[in-house]
Amino acid sequence: MAAQQSSREQTKASRVHASLREAILSGELRPGDRLRQQEVALRWHVSATPVREAFRRLEVEGLVAYAANRGVVVRERPEASLATLAQNWSALVEDPQSVPGSDFP
Repeated sequence: MAAQQSSREQTKASRVHASLREAILSGELRPGDRLRQQEVALRWHVSATPVREAFRRLEVEGLVAYAANRGVVVRERPEASLATLAQNWSALVEDPQSVPGSDFP
């Protein structure tokens, strides 16, 4: 019976994880949005356990982070960070003095 329940919980966690992941990647959930465990559990009609597991998976993927006194927060999407990095690199190459603290030759 315990193995059967564990299998069901894993399925629920996978469903919540996939839904949250899609919402983050599509922009429905934006960087800085707080994910409340109870609200997520109510929305997907699951207990807190699969929600916590989904949060852990999203954290490993770098899509959410635990913030002090805020709980789980959506992180900036990786491609947005890469775009910012590319812009900064471009500015550095074109004009090294434009980037404060740079000692780029």
